[in-house]
Amino acid sequence: MEKNTKPQIRERYRARRDALTAEEAADASRQICAHILAWDVCRKARRMYFYYPLGKEVSLLPVVEDAFARGKRAAFPKVDGMDMDFYEVSGMEEFSEGCFHVMEPRAEGKRPVAWETALCFVPGTAFDRSGSRLGYGKGYYDRYFAGKDGVILIGCAYGVQIAEGNDRLPAEPHDIRMDYLVSESGVLNCRAE
Repeated sequence: MEKNTKPQIRERYRARRDALTAEEAADASRQICAHILAWDVCRKARRMYFYYPLGKEVSLLPVVEDAFARGKRAAFPKVDGMDMDFYEVSGMEEFSEGCFHVMEPRAEGKRPVAWETALCFVPGTAFDRSGSRLGYGKGYYDRYFAGKDGVILIGCAYGVQIAEGNDRLPAEPHDIRMDYLVSESGVLNCRAE
């Protein structure tokens, strides 16, 4: 991989993602959801941290709906300044527009969840096969999931957001690594890479 700064790499991969047509992004998201729903790890999970897709991020909304239908617990992030917490929701009507124009759970009267064991689906701008991730540069996920070793982190990306072959993204000691990476090609175990 070329030696570029994180912001340069982030912008290059974001441009790749944004170059997808709406139809290509929707089709790839459907394929990614199909892989997740067929995955034994997901079928067995009872608690899941999700994100609400913004723009052309991978949409996992069919997986969310499946979780609700199966009585699984689902939580979504809400940003407050430099902090992020997750709040449990039981239906798609429990959202309103929040920071960065992202749909966030309404938190009035709720306490944030802090599940020590759960699956967590993580968005980002770029990933590599070893589990490194470049997010959006604010570090919310890195701070929130630091030290939560029982949470299985799953990067969600289109193939165009994954570094080629054995290329590695730059990573700092505080950057959390994904345990798995899911794309149109299937689920990759990053621990085995």
